[in-house]
Amino acid sequence: MSDINVTITGDKELVKKLNSFIGSDGLDLKRSMGASGLYLTRFFSGEVFASRGRVIGEPWAPLNPSYAAWKARVFPGRPPLVRSGEMMRGFKHEADKRSLGLYNTADHFDYHQEGRGVPQRVMMKIDQQRAARVVKYLVGDLTEQMQHRGLL
Repeated sequence: MSDINVTITGDKELVKKLNSFIGSDGLDLKRSMGASGLYLTRFFSGEVFASRGRVIGEPWAPLNPSYAAWKARVFPGRPPLVRSGEMMRGFKHEADKRSLGLYNTADHFDYHQEGRGVPQRVMMKIDQQRAARVVKYLVGDLTEQMQHRGLL
């Protein structure tokens, strides 16, 4: 699991307002957490699979030749990690006021993600570009809420 930490610097009065607002129980980031979850689950099941991990800097190892030959016969045209599509469809998220959980429902996902008994083929990784997008969602949500409360 990855955490995103935000450091606030700048005008002392604004920093004080932001820190008190962010620390308050009234802060509800469910909208931006949900948007981030939707974006990331689509990214993992789309671009990561299409690029075979290259887009996140984790290129997948090729299939071993004997398995590749078998798969070509039994599941023609299906790329690595795709037989039924269960794993690609298995990316889900759960968002609440202050957190976002990302997971995959396929039973065999963890084996591939972590390389347990099979070559590791990372599908879920939040690189700098994805983290920056999540931060944009959060900043937009925070800004709107602070404007609504007259803090900006």
